[in-house]
Formats: sequence, structure tokens, C-alpha cells
Amino acid sequence: MQCRFLTTLATAPLFAFPTLLSADSTLPTVVVTAERVAQTAEESLASITILDRHQIEQSQAQSLPELLRSVPGLALSNNGGLGKSTFLFLRGTESDHVLVLIDGIKVGSATLGSTAFEQLPIAQIDRIEIVRGPRSSLYGSEAIGGVIQIFTRKGKGKVKPNLSVAAGSDNTYQGTLGISGGHNSAWFSANLSGLDTEGFNSCNGEPNVGGCLTYEPDEDGYQNLAGQLRVGYRFNQRAEIDIHWLRSESESNFDGSFQNQSETMQQVLGTGFRFEATDNWAFSLKAGRSWDESDNFKDAVFSTRFETQRDSIWLQNEIVIGDNHLLLLGMDYQNDEVGGTTLYPVTSRDNKGMFGQYLGDFEQHDIQFSLRRDKNAQFGNHTTGSFAWGYTFVNELRVTANYGTGFK
Repeated sequence: MQCRFLTTLATAPLFAFPTLLSADSTLPTVVVTAERVAQTAEESLASITILDRHQIEQSQAQSLPELLRSVPGLALSNNGGLGKSTFLFLRGTESDHVLVLIDGIKVGSATLGSTAFEQLPIAQIDRIEIVRGPRSSLYGSEAIGGVIQIFTRKGKGKVKPNLSVAAGSDNTYQGTLGISGGHNSAWFSANLSGLDTEGFNSCNGEPNVGGCLTYEPDEDGYQNLAGQLRVGYRFNQRAEIDIHWLRSESESNFDGSFQNQSETMQQVLGTGFRFEATDNWAFSLKAGRSWDESDNFKDAVFSTRFETQRDSIWLQNEIVIGDNHLLLLGMDYQNDEVGGTTLYPVTSRDNKGMFGQYLGDFEQHDIQFSLRRDKNAQFGNHTTGSFAWGYTFVNELRVTANYGTGFK
């Protein structure tokens, strides 16, 4: 395994038109991923794309990779349709240089270093925040090309059920069933979704032709069953707790000379607590575990198994200094464990990180500075930092410049 470093510099003009970021132009779109604190999209100095539930439904995308394909600065590589291996590249970086979070919990494979986007159910997603550019100074390893945070569905308003069914070519059938609701002090959401398709022959050629390395004139089907649950309670105006769970199980058939079937499981379980102690100080704590598992077969005969289990916990303090200045201080801990049929020389590693960030508003000038120190049990100590500046003209034209370092 190798440890890689990357330094980037980006300067770009940004026209702050809220209608490009949200379906509802009358309300500011709040993001939390870019700076680890709640900001509107117009306030952030980072390059951000937001996809809310309304936009997801309007896109009529049948999978998460299909939805993300339209995001600026993002490229995808797919190995043949629904459920097939998909790799994502942000700003030209490698597919394992993107940090992926689900409701604040890090997900993905510790062996591949990437996330199985094709297995994540789009029906269970409420909002996605894509941040382009290095964010290792806030999140640590992997956040070189950027950060993608997926938020699961959260109930609001009156209790209401939801049901949808669809059918398409290649004997494709899918459906969703759920119920949700909420008000100022409590919310809940529970959903199930299923997808079944016979697929198509994604690699039609002779051996050693077109990259197939095999000849299997069959349909490469895919099945997925997923469930999601989220509940939360606000004790008063200053304290709230949120618990979330997402699980996706799937079976995918493909053409391959060594393996041609895979059964996978993606799961994340987490909880978060936030307490606003005073008008100038807020404390946040989040903990969770994610699983990434796959059993692989050749002609229905078991071949290999890969397992990743990630435990993470982080806490941070938001301290308001005056009207236009904010200081963020935090620390996090992560432990990765891998297993399966491969005999790894190292089967676990932990990482401890401490970070700080300053956000300042000086009339037309905005400044962001962050610094982080990581201590990794396998790769040693690493320091990363970032700096961003923005200037807003009177005609609402905004110019931003960003510099950041990252490591993997």
C-alpha cells in the first residue's frame, strides 16, 4: 500500500444564482459538507453542487451513477449497466481519491479504497452534496478530489405513505414503499425499495477481444433490495438527536474469466447529537459503523470474499467570535478492519485526527483557513491545510480562490 500526496490550487469566478442550486429559489440552500458547519451555498467558498429530492425525482435517474453523471467536474466509468462496477472521478483525480459520507459516516472499501455507488439505492436518498477540491484539512485521508455526502430521507410534515412501481425493458421491475412524517420536535422515515432486471449481455465478443477476456453470451442481470430508517427528536431549541440506518443487498451477474457473479452488502448505522450550549457555542458528536462485503463466484462456485468494517466517531465545537467570525475545533477517530479469503499482512488500522478552522467575513471579503494533523497507525503522521478567499462585487458577482493539500 502507498501513501500519496497532492497539492492543488484553484481560482474561479462564481455567479451566486440560487436557482442553479435549489428547486426553490425563494429559500437559501444550506450545506454542511464543505466546511463542516451549516452555511448557505452562497456563503461557502468551495465549489459545490447540491441535488435535493425534488431534483432527483425530476431527473428520472434509475440509479445513483446515472444521477451523478450530470454533475460538473465529475466523470464516471461503468462496466455495463445497472449494478455493474462504477468508478467516479472528481476533477481528474483517481476513483479512490473521493471521500464518501452517508449522514456523516464514512463508507467504502478499505481494500479497494473506493465506494460502490452502483449499490446505493437512489430511492432512499434525500439530498446529495458534492464538494470539489481537496478537503483533507477537515476530513483527513481520501478527500483529495473532493467529498460527496449522501443524506438519507428525513420525515417532515404530516404522516404520509409513499408507493411507486415501475417497469421497463429487459424485464426490469422496481418499486418503493415507505412512510414518513415529522414536526418541529420529532421526525421519522422508513422506506423499502427493490429492483430486478434481467439486464443485457454487456460484453459481446470473442475471448481477448474488446477487453472481455471471455465469451459468455448471456444476460447479465441484477437484483437489489434496500431498507432505510431514520428517527430524530429535538428536546428543546438547543439539543437534538438523530439515528439513521441504511442497508442494501444485491446480486449482480457479469462476464468475467475469473468471476461472473457477485453478492454484495452495503450498510451504515449511525447516530448524531448536537447541543447549543450558548448563543456562541455549539457542540456536535457523531458515531457510527459502516460495512462493505462481497462474495464472488465463478459459474455459481464460490471464489473469494472481501469484508470491510469501519468504526468512526467525531466531535467538534463551533465557537462564534463576534458577528462575522467562527472558529471550529474538533477531533475524530477511525478504525478500519478488513477480512475475507485474502491473507492481508495488516488487517486493521486506526487513525486519529485533530483539526481547526477559521471562517471570517470582512464586508466584501470572505476568508477560510483550516489545518489538520493525522496520526495513522500504518502510514504515520501527516499535516494538511487549506486556504480560501472570496470577494463579492456590488453587482453580486463573486470571485473565489482556493488552495489545499491532501493525502491518501
